[in-house]
Amino acid sequence: MEQLIYTLLAYINNSLEKDINYSIALSLLEQSDKIEGFSLETAAEACNVAPSTINRFCKRIGFKNFSHLRNSVGTFSNERNDEFLNNDRFEEQLKENVEMIENIKLEQMERIVTTIHKSRKIVLLGFEKNQVQAMELQKKLFHLGKFCECSTNLFKQVDALSLLTEKDMIITISIQGNILMKDFSIIDKIKASKGKKLLITFSDDFHQTEVFDEVLQCGKIENSVVSTYTLLRLFDVLVHRYQKQYP
Repeated sequence: MEQLIYTLLAYINNSLEKDINYSIALSLLEQSDKIEGFSLETAAEACNVAPSTINRFCKRIGFKNFSHLRNSVGTFSNERNDEFLNNDRFEEQLKENVEMIENIKLEQMERIVTTIHKSRKIVLLGFEKNQVQAMELQKKLFHLGKFCECSTNLFKQVDALSLLTEKDMIITISIQGNILMKDFSIIDKIKASKGKKLLITFSDDFHQTEVFDEVLQCGKIENSVVSTYTLLRLFDVLVHRYQKQYP
């Protein structure tokens, strides 16, 4: 559910005009608690459009059709919502994640930094709630002379993938690993795109997929509440490594 809400909000936030797709996104958000029980026809009725228009909208935001969008709600129904941590637990979780970052093999960090340095074009994809952190990495790399594309428009991000070549790079941030969801077609577009592919995540499921050239696990999935701070630390370490290799 969380990814769907972020996706719908992203569409609304980045719409240049309040057209029919804007209205569909807003209607689905307002009735997000009912989507799991909707059929295509009832969803179309709730949004005051034809069923075919609903399916076109779903495809536009990264789902294959309304059925896949609806299934995504069930997929994420067991997600842990962000919880408030007391100071001790906050420090404990963050310390565990920072220790994982410290234990990342130097060889892997050097490979990643070398790929960033050699890449002609870099696209940063920030999923779930990590778009702000993706922009922080964009800023840090810019100061090192590497410009990256990092649109706040998720759909513009995905469109950019088809233009990449073997000389380019995709850096994807998906803490929970939600982009692996079979109903969310963005993973297919990442797989089909050219260029080197790096995933930054807390999930260990991605080690079983051949989509990415590098998987950088920088935290524990049960410590996702502190992902914001973990990513900022990871980027500091990554930039420091870059400066050492390419002063």
